[in-house]
Amino acid sequence: MSQPIVLTNGTHEIKIYTVQNRGRSFYQLSFYEGGHRQRKTFGKVSVARREAKLVLNRLAVNGHDAAELSTADMESYVVAKKHVEPTGLPVHVCAELFAKSHGKLAGYPASVLDAVDFYLEFHRRSAEKSLKEIVAEFAAAREAMGVHADYVKNIERQLGRLVTAFPGRALPLLRTPNLDKWLGGQGWQPVTKNDTRKILITFGNWAKANGYLPAGRPSEFDGMLSYKVPATKVAIYSPAELRTILDAVHANIPQLLPWTACAAFLGARVSELALLRWENVNFERGFVEVASHKIRTKSRRLVPLHDALRAWLLPFKQESGPLTDYAAPGAAVGRTLAGSGVELKDNAFRHSYITYRVAQISDTARVALECGNSPEIIFRHYRELVGPDDAAAWFATSPSMARQMEAQAA
Repeated sequence: MSQPIVLTNGTHEIKIYTVQNRGRSFYQLSFYEGGHRQRKTFGKVSVARREAKLVLNRLAVNGHDAAELSTADMESYVVAKKHVEPTGLPVHVCAELFAKSHGKLAGYPASVLDAVDFYLEFHRRSAEKSLKEIVAEFAAAREAMGVHADYVKNIERQLGRLVTAFPGRALPLLRTPNLDKWLGGQGWQPVTKNDTRKILITFGNWAKANGYLPAGRPSEFDGMLSYKVPATKVAIYSPAELRTILDAVHANIPQLLPWTACAAFLGARVSELALLRWENVNFERGFVEVASHKIRTKSRRLVPLHDALRAWLLPFKQESGPLTDYAAPGAAVGRTLAGSGVELKDNAFRHSYITYRVAQISDTARVALECGNSPEIIFRHYRELVGPDDAAAWFATSPSMARQMEAQAA
């Protein structure tokens, strides 16, 4: 055997021996550590030298630290090593990770274990699915509840935009400032932004209930900004203008008179008027059943069949079928008003009904129920716009006896 290669750090010494085995040369390290002789064999001398230097560094550090360790320190080391064995990591690596984590939590009333529990709570189920998949599950859950199809489509449309805006982002990692920046950057009216915010908050509450977000604490959606809706002037028709409109429709397109009369005396939205059928008009019991087309549920509401509306509808009464076959009845009514001095105003039939009905009965809650609105909105926008005399004139706008007889004869 040739002379060994000797490496030393001044205190410890490692020898590298060259040994032969079946015609091949191997390089064996020989050193003492922990009171025992250690040997390691390598196929290349360069690898053996590199390992020898690492061992010398370890022996130097351990020898220096061991000389200063007390009995309690040694016992602590033994216990620590036992705890970290399942991780497969060395004691010094675990200590380094803990120290860094502990340092980042400095000033917070939480431990490293608290931080780990918090992370696991946020990621317990959401890690299983993408944001897109969770949104699809939410929409399906709302559809299964029986909410209106339009609301489900709106969920898919608005939350689909959210998914597109944050590609690859997990649900628990969405943050309020980012959400506010995204929603605020949309070129929508404040009302639309607030409606979208409500959908997001509902989505967050559902996600908490289904384990995708931690329960018992507000979601990032709850803290989103709400947008101030500027006050808008409510456009209404006067009783005289209503008479002009009904007369013009009667003279030019009488088949649209039932739709126009319902628009004036039901307070229904345009989309709800499109759903009206003769089966919804109960002449015997005196009400009209209006199917909601905008709110979240498939609820219906009953609106009184006012005397004026009854008078306008009776000559055209049918057992069943839609009130009109016109695809755009509002536009047709607008065309008949050319040269009459009255212009068609946006949503003015609904605004007019609410305004005159509030003045007639002074009961915002009842009017809100009839029109599918909130009492707060009714009180804020429609109260005290007209007087009781104007209301009486509006609901007295009935066809003349001659007109009724003419229509019945036709």
